[in-house]
Amino acid sequence: MRNIRCTVCLSTIALLIPIGLTAQRQLAPLDAITMKSVSGVYPSPDGTKIAFTRSEPRAPDDAPGSAYTTLYMLDESGNEYPLAAGKRYIGGVAWKPDGSAITFLEQREGDNGRQLYALPVGGGEATRVFVADRGIQQYRWSRRGEAVAFTAQDAAPEARAAARELGFRQRVVDEDWNAIELHIWTADDGQTSGVDVPGSVFDLEWSPDASRLALAVAPRPLIDDRYMFKRIHLLDVNTGRVGQLVDNPGKLGQLSWSPDSRSLAYISAADPRDPHAGTLYVADTETGAVTGLTEDFKGMVHAVQWREPNRLRLRISRGVASRVSDFDMNDRSFNDLAASDMAFGSVHSAGATVAAVVSGPTHPAEVYTLEGGSWVRRTNSNEWLDEVRLSRQEVYSIEARDGLEIEGVLLYPLDMREDQRYPLVIVVHGGPESHYNNGWMTTYSGWGQLLSSKGYFVWYPNYRSSTGRGVEFAKADHGDLMGSEFEDHLDAIDHFVAKGWVDRERVGLGGGSYGGYAAAWAATRHTEHFAAAVSSVPITHVATKWLTTDIYWEYYYVHYEETWPHDQWDYLEERSPLTYASQCRTPLLLLGGTSDTRVHPSQPHMLYRAVKTSTETPVRYIQYPGEGHGNRTNVYRYDFALRALRWFDHYLKPGDHRGDPPPLVDVEYEGWGGR
Repeated sequence: MRNIRCTVCLSTIALLIPIGLTAQRQLAPLDAITMKSVSGVYPSPDGTKIAFTRSEPRAPDDAPGSAYTTLYMLDESGNEYPLAAGKRYIGGVAWKPDGSAITFLEQREGDNGRQLYALPVGGGEATRVFVADRGIQQYRWSRRGEAVAFTAQDAAPEARAAARELGFRQRVVDEDWNAIELHIWTADDGQTSGVDVPGSVFDLEWSPDASRLALAVAPRPLIDDRYMFKRIHLLDVNTGRVGQLVDNPGKLGQLSWSPDSRSLAYISAADPRDPHAGTLYVADTETGAVTGLTEDFKGMVHAVQWREPNRLRLRISRGVASRVSDFDMNDRSFNDLAASDMAFGSVHSAGATVAAVVSGPTHPAEVYTLEGGSWVRRTNSNEWLDEVRLSRQEVYSIEARDGLEIEGVLLYPLDMREDQRYPLVIVVHGGPESHYNNGWMTTYSGWGQLLSSKGYFVWYPNYRSSTGRGVEFAKADHGDLMGSEFEDHLDAIDHFVAKGWVDRERVGLGGGSYGGYAAAWAATRHTEHFAAAVSSVPITHVATKWLTTDIYWEYYYVHYEETWPHDQWDYLEERSPLTYASQCRTPLLLLGGTSDTRVHPSQPHMLYRAVKTSTETPVRYIQYPGEGHGNRTNVYRYDFALRALRWFDHYLKPGDHRGDPPPLVDVEYEGWGGR
């Protein structure tokens, strides 16, 4: 048996014991669909006040649609009160630099797209700061509040706009776009002026002295350009001159100015083939000289805030662990702020206040603040969750067949008995340039507590080619799609079976996007290992996925060794689930949206038809009208969760059920619309 390292989170266990003793019920699918979570935290410039946004899914008696986003404030006693609540879609929250008002983006009646509103802290109604001709995409206040830089999409050419008024709404692929333009509004005269930038502006940051703007500029406003071709430019505000500062390779992350306005920290890919922007650099804004700061870091930098001349505050991952760390630029050391069982979202420091969005094994994202060296939870968005029995969750590691350590998050069956074997579901993340942190693991498409509460082991692996463990680890799938990375899943099965925990005949695998690819691969190429698979928005035929996706350049650089499909067709065929459809013996549930531009709807459709016509294996394909690369609409999220859970329950119960007919087509939507 292979060696094993298991890290048990003692504080998690301590939290779970009283919950298990006092809670009265288990988590239900409807709970996961209606669960609220904090989406952003915004301390005031002096750190004395904290605003935050909350994502609030629509209730079952509301009209179908996506979640609302509302705005709240924490008072000095820690109580929250609403600033913009109800059926709202608040975005772009920031403070005026003098702390007198909170500003945000919202489209109100009569507005031409989202506009910038300011809500006085002392009371009163939110008023529009200025009128933008077109909807604002993002904005930044200058340090003293004398100006606002913002981006907005250019108007369609006059002839095209006129044609659309007549009903001509055809699209010209890759050519029918309007640039994302930069504008500056000045407070003293209330005027807005456009800035001529060669390309589309995706990100912007003022220098502290307000003399320059750092811009992330790509040639076109297309998703592929945003992924692969953003480059750092500087705008001299006084002269209007724009020039490229850094020819950063590949993907580009956050920008942050030094306090003296002379240097710019940024997060970037290490090279064009790097799957993620996770390496920290600093550029001299006068000379353009670039210094790499974390090139050998076996982790990932997510966010950067320049706090002092030689100190940066970072949000980082080291595998499954999520941390906030103060980085010393002189000796390049990480000095982590204390944390345990915490997955950090955004982190903001202002004055003496450090506020963060944090989820954990027992709750989705909430507001936390750093108090005396410890993180203190400040909100409780789902008080009813305190009444729910939750399963044990811990960070866990296995050793793969080649000796590589594979980390993940493991959920144990509720009321687990040591003398019993249980079904296992492996939940594979997408990307694969992504990874799991040890936070809240239950979503409409993630299932964690929903499965473990019903007696499943649930394994969330950071398989090789995941982010969070350095560039080399993230590139481990290059030239070997579904090779060693998929063997990591097979090795996990072997391990859990050898432990005496899992019934080898009752293993399922599910995921979306690249995780859906893994599920389709499991059901076809490795069908002998899996009794059920749930595959959402999956890649099923690699070459045609590549030729129909909106990120074909990212595929070229990042995933496929800078070789086009026509030059490696045989290899791509060999790594496509569709090639092995006729050998599928794993009951397969496929799901996808009809408007997916990332993975064309033909991908799940082809595999469905191939399995349906060449085998007797149970297969079902669910299409969600108007949905893209994942579901946003509440009713479709609920349907997705119910169907996935039912599929696993149907085919992973004791015994051999691979040949059983699928569950009934119709689903009972308990708790929805008065049911």
